[in-house]
Amino acid sequence: MKNNLNAFRWCPNKSAGYLNACIGVFFAFCIRLGLQPYIEEALPLFFFQINTIVIAFFFGMGPALLTLAISIPLISYFFMAPYYEFTVIDSRDISVLIAYASYTILVGLLIEWLRREQYNAKMAILVSESRYKMMVEGDAKIRELVKNSPPPQAN
Repeated sequence: MKNNLNAFRWCPNKSAGYLNACIGVFFAFCIRLGLQPYIEEALPLFFFQINTIVIAFFFGMGPALLTLAISIPLISYFFMAPYYEFTVIDSRDISVLIAYASYTILVGLLIEWLRREQYNAKMAILVSESRYKMMVEGDAKIRELVKNSPPPQAN
């Protein structure tokens, strides 16, 4: 099962993942916006990172990249000073966004790899179970044939 080309199919409903990714970003945004008066510029990425990791775990890297693409402009506009405007991004903002993107992509790729390996393991178990059942059935047929065969005749 080393070269299972269907390993990318570990998520049966990836299209629902894109909708859930958008919903997750919305909820992360609402939570972060609700906490904005209390935490101001601290932790601008935290809730978006949690959302992206959860989406990557359940739906794969594609929807996780969508959350990343939607989150970066929201974070830049709403949660980095100066608030509610796109201005010249300084080096600190760039480093925060690059750290967010690289960390999220790395975690998403690791999760995707682990989920594919999990899928491969499940497929290997199913294949080995079916081969075992076929072997048991074949053994039972051979025993039945041997039992019902006429005894060898002596010459």
